[in-house]
Amino acid sequence: MAYAATEAVEPEVYSQQLLQKAKQGNADAQYNIGEAYYQGYGVDEDLDEAFKWYKKAAAQGQVEAIYSIGYMYDEGESVDENNVEAVKWYTQAANKGHNLAAYNLGIMYEEGEEGVAANAKNAIFWMKKAADNGYADAQYHLANHYDNGDYTAVDKAKAVYYFKLAADQGLDAAQNNLGVMYEQGEGVKQNYAEAMRLYKAASEQGHALATANLASLYENGYGVAKDYKTAVKYYEQANELGHYQALNSLAKLYEEGGFGLKKNIRKAKQYADEFIQYQEYYAEEVDGEDADEAAAEAVADAAAEALD
Repeated sequence: MAYAATEAVEPEVYSQQLLQKAKQGNADAQYNIGEAYYQGYGVDEDLDEAFKWYKKAAAQGQVEAIYSIGYMYDEGESVDENNVEAVKWYTQAANKGHNLAAYNLGIMYEEGEEGVAANAKNAIFWMKKAADNGYADAQYHLANHYDNGDYTAVDKAKAVYYFKLAADQGLDAAQNNLGVMYEQGEGVKQNYAEAMRLYKAASEQGHALATANLASLYENGYGVAKDYKTAVKYYEQANELGHYQALNSLAKLYEEGGFGLKKNIRKAKQYADEFIQYQEYYAEEVDGEDADEAAAEAVADAAAEALD
C-alpha cells in the first residue's frame, strides 16, 4: 500500500500566472500545475495532465514530482500499474531525502509485489532511512519490526528507541506500544508510571487499545491502587472507541465488584451477552475467539445464576 502525501512544496491552486511560470520552465510551478490537475485545485481533475506536468518537473529534479510519478505507477493512475517503475521513481526520490518515498519502498520490499521481489534487507534499509530522517510512521513501523522480529532480528532496545521517537512526535499507536514495553519491562526498565503516562497520552487522542490498557492498570493495581470504578470508566471508553474486548472485562468487573465498584450482576450479564454477540459476529476475524467466548459465556452463566 502506497501513501500519497507530499512533504516540501505547498501546492498552489491552478491559475494562468502559475501556468505561465510552468511553461517558462519553473520546476516548482510545473509540479504545482501537476498537483492542481491531480487534486482538482482550481481546475478539473485530469490525471493525464497531472502526469505530464509531473514528468516535466521531475526532469529538473523536483523531488515531489519524482515521488508523485512513482506513486502514479504504484497505483496505476493515468499509466498502467508498474511496480518496477514505481520502485525506480521512489528510489530516486528517497535518495533525495523524500521520507514518504523511502517509507513506501520499505513497504513494497517487505512482502514483495508483482515484479518486485521481497527483500528483508532492503525493507529495513529504506524504512530505517525514513525513520532516521524523522518520519514518525516509519519510526513506528520499524519499531514494530524490532519488537516482533519481522524482517530483522528481535531487538527490544531498538524497538523502544524508535517507538519513543514516534511517541515524542505524538503518534498515538507508538505511545501505546511504548507504554506496553514500560509496563512489561521489555527493552527498558519496568516503569508503571511511565506506562500510565503514555497510555493516557494515546487515550486522549482516542486510541482504543491504549484506553483499555490504561483500564487494565487500574484493574490490576499496577503502579496505582486497585480501582475498579476507574477501570470501568476506561473500559467503557475503550468499548465506545471500538475495542469490544473491553466488554468481557466490564462483565467480569461488575460480576466481582469491589475496589470502589458496586457489584451489579445485571450489568455483568448485559456486558457478557454483548461480548458474546460481538464474538459470534466476528468469529472468523478475531484471533483466539473460542477462548474469549468461553470466558464470556462463563461470566454470563454466573451472572444468570445470580439473578435467578
